Amino acid sequence: MIRPCFCASVLTAALVAQTPAIQEGTLRGHMAFLADDLLEGRGPGTRGGYLAAKYLETQLQILGMKPANGTSYLQAVPLVGLRTVPERTKLVFRGLKGPMDFSLGEGYLVGAGEAAEEVKIAAPLVFVGHGVTLEGRDDFKGVDVRGKIVLAVVGPRPDQEPGCCTPSHYSARWAFKIAQARKRGAAGVLLIHESAQAGYDWRVVKAGWTIERVHRDPLASGAALQGWLSNASARALFAAAGLDFDALRKEADTRDFHPRTLEGVSLSGVLASEVRRFQDWNVAGVLPGTDPELAKEAVIYSAHWDHLGVDRRTGRTLNGAVDNASGCGGVLAIAQAMVGKPTRRSQMFFFPAVEEPGLLGAEAFVAHPLWPLDKIVAVLNLESLNFAGPTRDIGLAGSEGNTLRDIGGEVAQRMGLKVTPSKPDPAGLFFRSDHFPFVKAGVPAFSPGFSLDGGWDYIHEQDGLKAKDYVAKHYHQSSDRYDPQWDLRGMMQQIQFIHALGVELGNRADRPVWKGPARHW
Repeated sequence: MIRPCFCASVLTAALVAQTPAIQEGTLRGHMAFLADDLLEGRGPGTRGGYLAAKYLETQLQILGMKPANGTSYLQAVPLVGLRTVPERTKLVFRGLKGPMDFSLGEGYLVGAGEAAEEVKIAAPLVFVGHGVTLEGRDDFKGVDVRGKIVLAVVGPRPDQEPGCCTPSHYSARWAFKIAQARKRGAAGVLLIHESAQAGYDWRVVKAGWTIERVHRDPLASGAALQGWLSNASARALFAAAGLDFDALRKEADTRDFHPRTLEGVSLSGVLASEVRRFQDWNVAGVLPGTDPELAKEAVIYSAHWDHLGVDRRTGRTLNGAVDNASGCGGVLAIAQAMVGKPTRRSQMFFFPAVEEPGLLGAEAFVAHPLWPLDKIVAVLNLESLNFAGPTRDIGLAGSEGNTLRDIGGEVAQRMGLKVTPSKPDPAGLFFRSDHFPFVKAGVPAFSPGFSLDGGWDYIHEQDGLKAKDYVAKHYHQSSDRYDPQWDLRGMMQQIQFIHALGVELGNRADRPVWKGPARHW
């Protein structure tokens, strides 16, 4: 059943006059197709993924958008997929008393950091605390980790600045720690998992590290082995070296921490992988601006088109209706509305590939921009939109560092909405969506997805419970399927807001700027 847009009733007459209507039927049609079983979960390098990209390209052509990449709507993203082969992987942890009985998958998880079918490992272990060198903190203290396996803990530190979404908070992410060790020539990195600190349990880690892991090709050099240690395994390794894990874990929270070699403890053997080279496609089209000078600048609307494909263990399709057929449908609905009323600045409608493995399509765009980065006014990224119900507020998580938040607040007020207050982000959601590579490149950007902000002020309490239930039970599961009975008033509210904000950014004389000194990611 198609319901009228909730937000139209709260828009002022002036805003309605300047903002073309978003069609809910358009949104539903795109969502239904992109989340259909035919597309096989839109996995990286699959037939279903190609169909999704082709569908988006065709829609941009139908709307009359100009190709963003010369004469093409597509931007190639070279990739390499690596899947650990347990049957051929033979790794052994050894202490002074001999081999230690850790099982792959339960005691530890590993993946290759280079595109090789076999990686040979023989290295001692060194604990580097949080493994961070940033803003006056140095957990390595000059210790040479070349050729060694680095152990590091994950999660927030007491010396992190308050709030969220800063380089200090990013340094708690596991990807940052792997990159730090790789720069120092470590042979491998093993992250010590603690559920309370990480914000997710071992099952989540296992799900992500027992499937094919996709990287941009070519891979960065170094850290040939990457993975995780369970908390129990870490304790056993430290004990084998005569070290007190609890004491060192506590010391690691301080800036006085010094690395410790686990004397007599090593990891050796062979890590075997299936290697698959392929490419996916970013999709992008441009609606030129009407002002001769401002048209050289662009507002970008984005939404990743990929999802997780078919679960090899169960054979079930992971359709990704909310994540992120909803965002793709939203961007296309905005594009359709804007064709009839372009803004002074140009607008790009951008669909990154391979977001799920690590924002790889957005990173490829930033590395090889389809529009000069200094001419991109803002990136408005639609991610996992609100299918639960209308709210009294709108989220601007991650926009705190620039005036995009102020401009967004003005638009929200005109729509009769309040801005969701800033709050901590313990799960690091700000760093897990496609706006983030742009933020690192200095472009104001944010994602107003309902799963990103959470805890919104729902008009109906049961809708808030529905949203929490999705995150707990259906996120990244085969049950994330499109339901034609969904009440999309909350989703339409979000899309109307992003559309109105895009119109504002596209027409105003000034552009968002960063507050304070530049951030160094």
